[in-house]
Amino acid sequence: MSSIINWMGGWPKEGLVSSADWEERVEAAAAFAATEQLGILERKSDIHGEEKLREQLAKGLLKGKTGGHSNQLRMTRGADGALAWLLDNKLAPGDTILTEKLTSRSALLAFRKAGLRVEAVEGDRRGMDPEALTTALFRYRPKMVYVSPSLTDPEGVCWSPENKAAVQIRCREAGVLLVTDDRQEMLLYDPAELRAHRRLEPGIVSIGQFPPGLVAGLRIGWIAGTTDSVQSQPKIDSARDEFLANPIEQQALSQLIEEQPLEPLYDMLRVQCAERMRRMTEQLARKGIEDLSWVQPRGGLHLWLVLPSGLDGEALLRGAWLKGLIFQPGAPFYVKDPRANSLRMTHAFADERQMKLGLSRLEESIAEFTGRWSRS
Repeated sequence: MSSIINWMGGWPKEGLVSSADWEERVEAAAAFAATEQLGILERKSDIHGEEKLREQLAKGLLKGKTGGHSNQLRMTRGADGALAWLLDNKLAPGDTILTEKLTSRSALLAFRKAGLRVEAVEGDRRGMDPEALTTALFRYRPKMVYVSPSLTDPEGVCWSPENKAAVQIRCREAGVLLVTDDRQEMLLYDPAELRAHRRLEPGIVSIGQFPPGLVAGLRIGWIAGTTDSVQSQPKIDSARDEFLANPIEQQALSQLIEEQPLEPLYDMLRVQCAERMRRMTEQLARKGIEDLSWVQPRGGLHLWLVLPSGLDGEALLRGAWLKGLIFQPGAPFYVKDPRANSLRMTHAFADERQMKLGLSRLEESIAEFTGRWSRS
């Protein structure tokens, strides 16, 4: 078989900060921690640990969400760890959670693993419909509403300001926790859309992470919200440390931020993702595959494709895998009534050669299926 081109997602081996650089920093932080534990160095008050990192982020990258208050952040093992922590601390098996009909596959898996009842609220690419949300809040009495208004997964669209505001108001009036998944927010292609954020109000929690491709090997995320939102019950906190960020990595990241601000790296990654998306969609358009369409994303790492009617993303994946291409079928991104003729491709780390070769393999795979239909 040809070498596999992986467009399923995940984390690339390299980043703007190289894996070698990051590993060296982690090793140095581990050595420093070891000397403190052995008493070789006098232990300082978290010079470059969690407290320092939270302070740097609260006053820098995440100031718009925290208002500069570090106690409104909790560091986690990526955004998935942040969501798992919230589910574990704020909900119980059997509780109901509301979300968009088309939403994050990893979030849906987390909800089901936690034993939650998941209900979809209707909407469109402007966001969740406020009236449908009001009806669902009354009907299902949920404990949480989960949305991705800044940059949705898998489509990569942004909600309208009106829908964002309306959903916040409805959740606040109902006394229901609103969780916004903002893990791709900093990868909006147009810098003008990176408006200053208002400090999060009580009842709203934002989760995020340092995105793939920024620092190779880094898996740190966060929960941002008012102090009571990011606190946990003591009986759970010690048992669920697997959701929280590694202290050594936090120390290494704090040192990195002190030496090299992250904002310029975000700018570089944003430009890189936008350029590769432009090339990907241009090449797709040139191929002119009949009845194939896609949603033009406003940012992020992914491209959402709608296949010719009748073509199943799962079946297409099996055919494409034999040719050396893998991607995410679209059905698992739906809470209900999945649209099988869809798929998500993570394009952001593909070079020019991989783009051309991967799209050729996709075209061939589609042609095999559509050719069968035309012959029948």
